Amino acid sequence: KFNSKIMNIALVPGTFFPHPGGAQVQIHNLANKLNEKKINVDCYLFENTNLISNNYRIIIFNKIIFSLVFLLKYYIGLNLKFILKIYLNKLIINNHYDLWHFNFINFKSLILIDCLKDLDQRVLVTFQGIDIQLNKEIGYGYRLDKKYEKYLNIVIKKIDYFSCLSNTIKNDLLGFEIPNNKMSIIPNAVNIDKFKKFQKKKKLDKKKINLITVARFSEKKKGFDLLPKVALKLIEAKIDFCWNIIGKGTKNLISHNIIKDNPKNFSIFDDLISFNETYLPNSELIKKYSESDIYINLSRIESFGITFVEALASQIPIISFDTKGVNEIIIDKYNGYIIRENNINYMSNIIIEIYNNPSLLNSLEEGIINSCKEYDLNLVTNKFIDAYNNLKQQ
Repeated sequence: KFNSKIMNIALVPGTFFPHPGGAQVQIHNLANKLNEKKINVDCYLFENTNLISNNYRIIIFNKIIFSLVFLLKYYIGLNLKFILKIYLNKLIINNHYDLWHFNFINFKSLILIDCLKDLDQRVLVTFQGIDIQLNKEIGYGYRLDKKYEKYLNIVIKKIDYFSCLSNTIKNDLLGFEIPNNKMSIIPNAVNIDKFKKFQKKKKLDKKKINLITVARFSEKKKGFDLLPKVALKLIEAKIDFCWNIIGKGTKNLISHNIIKDNPKNFSIFDDLISFNETYLPNSELIKKYSESDIYINLSRIESFGITFVEALASQIPIISFDTKGVNEIIIDKYNGYIIRENNINYMSNIIIEIYNNPSLLNSLEEGIINSCKEYDLNLVTNKFIDAYNNLKQQ
């Protein structure tokens, strides 16, 4: 596998399929695109995967070694890094990696980075949100775990470079006193060419408005506790709507009375992910986007929000609360609507206004088309290659 003429990258996602999520989709798409661009990619996983659409090599870390080192370090504070370093050194010698790219950090990732820096390896990290963000009000963030927080503060100083999904993540890193010259903004991305195949001229049927929300079920973080309140306002205004809600665990929403009592207004899909296509999301989910009129985001916090870019690539606007991460993608009355102060009434009224005046969507078309260009997978992959080359030369 080793070829001295091309770059050799080890990608390490802290979490991967079958666990669903935007971070998993991103690292899979990036690895496939890097492979297309003739860069050797090995993806190292902590667990087995059900993925079948990878054009890159997947390697499962030795579970016995990792479990032993992790359990003793986390629960007892006993450091057995030397065992892990012997194992990692063999991988490095056999594969001649130019650098290690970590996407989404957990405690095992921190141990691994610590060992790799002892072995003089170059390390680039992309935090994805829960691994760096902290929101005590809704109990969100790995940093609520004091052991994780303490170890993160040690290891983060050793990392060579950071790619930041957004200024929100960059500001979190600045809080750790990471210098600006060790960071660059590289957002998540979608394969826009794939979305173009499903794009069609939007024509809002005044008889019904189609809404869509794509998110795993996390009641507070993703704001699913607010969904019944928005829906009630629409029902009271006699708006004929169908709300597609797609994501792992969203079947939990069926327990809400408003959904049970108004089944014609809701379609809930626990998941639409499949692995028979090279780039995700798969065609079935893209079709759901393209058949929708508006994307509704209820999240209280996001690091980036890849589903917003997927919606824009499908040429549909987003209505969202004014939260970190989101407000770097969505510009009010340009490619969607930003709702201040989590105002449920205002969000509902915007939907009602669009229902009564479909031409409002026409004014957003140009902004939607222009704003998703910077999130194209080809462009973003080239930014990573530039970052890899710069780090390789250090």
